[in-house]
Amino acid sequence: MARKILAFLAFNIYSIFLISAFQENTAYLFDASLINEMRLEGIGINPREWGWGGHYIWRLFSGVIVTGLAATLTGAISKTNGKKIATLANIPSVIVWLVMIYLFGFTNVEVEEKTGFIVTSILAVPLTTYLAYVFGGFGEELQRNSFPQNTVLGIRGYHWVWAILPVYWYMLGIVFVATKFIAYQFASWSDMSIFSAFISLLMLIPLIAWGYPLLTVHRVLSGNLLSLKGAVVRGFAIFCILVFGMILATGIQFGDYWLLSKILK
Repeated sequence: MARKILAFLAFNIYSIFLISAFQENTAYLFDASLINEMRLEGIGINPREWGWGGHYIWRLFSGVIVTGLAATLTGAISKTNGKKIATLANIPSVIVWLVMIYLFGFTNVEVEEKTGFIVTSILAVPLTTYLAYVFGGFGEELQRNSFPQNTVLGIRGYHWVWAILPVYWYMLGIVFVATKFIAYQFASWSDMSIFSAFISLLMLIPLIAWGYPLLTVHRVLSGNLLSLKGAVVRGFAIFCILVFGMILATGIQFGDYWLLSKILK
């Protein structure tokens, strides 16, 4: 029973942090030029207060991705009945969507793209419920078939308690880069040239830079790297990988986008 409760909590805690990583990128991804113009005019603005703006499709997309990721972890933690536990764990999220439907549809709350938020919120209730069910089962099967049963996705369960912070920090960068890549694909969908493929490849480089440190940390925690070293050495190595990995990934991202800006002029 305790494992099921932990799985329920993990789903909702990770969901909060992961959805925040999407939300905090909203202003930079869609309204960056507007923010820059306002700042040049001397208007103080904090992009973190931008919220979802009028981007209801982005809100639904982020909810779908976060539900799948959180449900996979939930299924791995629960080890049995992963589909049921993940579906139950998604109930607070469903309540949030229902509240949005009520506020935007039956009260005087006025927001940009109000109708879009109502429609996507209605769609999100069955969609996220279904995804929680499917990916909860996927996480359970992945844990059972690919990892030792005394671990959660290959690492000791207690590591997932502190891992939420570095996962959140790295997700901020991963979400930014991934969405820029997707946006470019939509903008150049009819361009089948080698040049367009080269630009797409360049846009993926920062994504690799953000993801590799997390994969390396997982290898250390799972015992596939530095297994002969003591706990203190491994802990210090993890700290260094996370800190310097973030610095390096940020530098690679800035350098990559600078290069792209020169090429696309």
